[in-house]
Amino acid sequence: MLLVHSALLLAVHLVLAAEEVPRLDYEATCRAQLSPDAQGKGLEQECLNSQRRARSQLEQHWAQFPAVAKSRCTQVSTLGGTPSYVELLTCLENASDTNLDAEGAPVTTQPPRFR
Repeated sequence: MLLVHSALLLAVHLVLAAEEVPRLDYEATCRAQLSPDAQGKGLEQECLNSQRRARSQLEQHWAQFPAVAKSRCTQVSTLGGTPSYVELLTCLENASDTNLDAEGAPVTTQPPRFR
């Protein structure tokens, strides 16, 4: 009986974790985009600000995206070791616009843009 309760708690935790915006190391991504000799403190800060804005938008609208799209876009946005909230948001918006990852019947109206 204890094993059943433990399995149930684990399943609930995994479902809740999937419903949260993933944690990405976008700071490393912003640093990696700059050349070693670049005087790019301003460029790095701009990148960091863009990533923070994208994460904020994702937090506001995460529940509106289909689970299939969230899973696929999270994988895409972390490929190559350069995770990006901007790329994740763009992927999810494109999936919504094209209805590519719809879990049900195609939708005839376009969802609002989140930018």
